[in-house]
Amino acid sequence: MTILLGGLFIVASAVLLAGLLVLAGLLYEWIGGVMDRKRLRKPGRLVGIGDGRELYMVEMGPRGRGPTVVFESGFGATSLNWVHLQTALAERVHTVAYDRCGLGWSSACTSERTPRHVARELRELLRAAGIEPPWVLVGHSFGGLVMQRFALECAEEMAALILIDPMRPVEWPPFNAGADGRVRRAQRLTRVGGVFARVGITRLAARSHFCRSARFSGFLIRLAGRQGEFLAQRLDTEIGKMPAEVRPSIAAHWSAPRFYRGLLAHLEAVEATALEMHEVEAIGDVPVTVLTPASAAPPANMDQYGPRGRHMIAERSLHWIHLDEPELVVQTILNAVAQAVAEDRRAQPMVAAVD
Repeated sequence: MTILLGGLFIVASAVLLAGLLVLAGLLYEWIGGVMDRKRLRKPGRLVGIGDGRELYMVEMGPRGRGPTVVFESGFGATSLNWVHLQTALAERVHTVAYDRCGLGWSSACTSERTPRHVARELRELLRAAGIEPPWVLVGHSFGGLVMQRFALECAEEMAALILIDPMRPVEWPPFNAGADGRVRRAQRLTRVGGVFARVGITRLAARSHFCRSARFSGFLIRLAGRQGEFLAQRLDTEIGKMPAEVRPSIAAHWSAPRFYRGLLAHLEAVEATALEMHEVEAIGDVPVTVLTPASAAPPANMDQYGPRGRHMIAERSLHWIHLDEPELVVQTILNAVAQAVAEDRRAQPMVAAVD
């Protein structure tokens, strides 16, 4: 009887300790989230787009000197992806970067994360923020498909379209069955990340990796084995190229449970995205530049980008061209803006003559 009571006491103590640790983790995550919003949400602002939804937007540069440059990020990325380009362009061009619903500081997503829905939300954001066309749209990876869809639906409001290694529907399910396992693994990891985020584990790991000595995150990476090492390499390769001052904000985003819910919504829409953007109609009379890394095959169908589409190769880049060769992307944007301004000036006498 004594042994039995002792065993029950040990089990009860372990359960109580585990419960206290979970409660401590929940409290740690809640306090951390409140502090992050107070410290890190600037310099942007939240803009209401209806139905209680708000999108976080960062503007830089003077309005009225030509078309506004609008940035759209890839899977899981936010406005932080464009800080260095916005800063480089700030003296000459008005720019806008934002967080999609479900990511960053924006509201949770209420619709499927396909290019059509995201482009519609972006259009609502620009309208609500009073950012008038024409626009130069810049999209990376999944964001390239969003901007392509935007251009298809609002060609008359466009000045130019710049696609940075855009996502290729034929490389994803259902067109590429071999990629299905990769998408499913990413979904599983994201669900696990969401569980860890609720009890503060991802906050500890993210702050350790991006803001401190990386000892705790290194322990977790070793614990995860080969998959953990692969993920850490991807993080260091991509996030390591971003300005150091944005890392606390990246850590904040990746700490929050809402990030994993938003990322999972994007991953669950991969098949619908590929179907929506497969063999779409051609873009109209809009200048389109498609940038791809030298290691990637050229676009299979340039006709979809219309009569003014052109392809450029980024010789020193991998997938994240705007991080590997930011000067190339900056110059491409400036060229597009200058061309739009020149074409608008040539059109003015014609408009006056008609009047």
